[in-house]
Amino acid sequence: MAHPLQELVHKGWVWQGHDAAEQLASDQLVDTGWPELNRRLGGGWLRGALHELQVQHNFQGELAFLMPVLSAQQKPCLWINPPAQPYWPGLHYQQLQQAPLWLQENDPKRALWAFEQALQSASLGVIVAWLPTVDASAVRRLQQAASRHQQLAFILTPWQQQQEARAYVNRLQLQWQQQQLQVAVVKRRAGWPLPPFPCPVTGHLPERRRRFA
Repeated sequence: MAHPLQELVHKGWVWQGHDAAEQLASDQLVDTGWPELNRRLGGGWLRGALHELQVQHNFQGELAFLMPVLSAQQKPCLWINPPAQPYWPGLHYQQLQQAPLWLQENDPKRALWAFEQALQSASLGVIVAWLPTVDASAVRRLQQAASRHQQLAFILTPWQQQQEARAYVNRLQLQWQQQQLQVAVVKRRAGWPLPPFPCPVTGHLPERRRRFA
């Protein structure tokens, strides 16, 4: 007599957690720059996808965390509502190849509209937006645009204790603890959430920041 769980698996009613990296071609994934994160995300950042980074507060290493993928872009990147004006000499010191385009828009609806338009542009590299609130319908619309135009995009949002359903492909929480950045995977493509792990972003911080990290 078959075990009840085996019967459910046979019917296809149980998700078996297959390795996502085996289901995707290598050109669909972008190296995060962090080997441990690549492993946890099934190979890297997925192209044509919207990824959420939750931060407790700004300037805790989130830009250094994204620097490997930003510095690898051949096209200009767009930053929407960064918390401070981008300082090109400092970014160039961190090996960013070209100055980012940036847009400040205080109206949330206009900021989302600009984000959606940017996702449709083939002339842009990675798009990063700092947005305090994004509802489920807006995330779904942005994800559809990213998928349709094969854009790689990130939204930085405040830390959320209770996770409401959103259409992000990956959702990560960043927290600076014990003099290092801790990265928790709250949601990932075809996998369970994962506990925090230390990410060695110190090498991408400006020298003056490293002394206090």
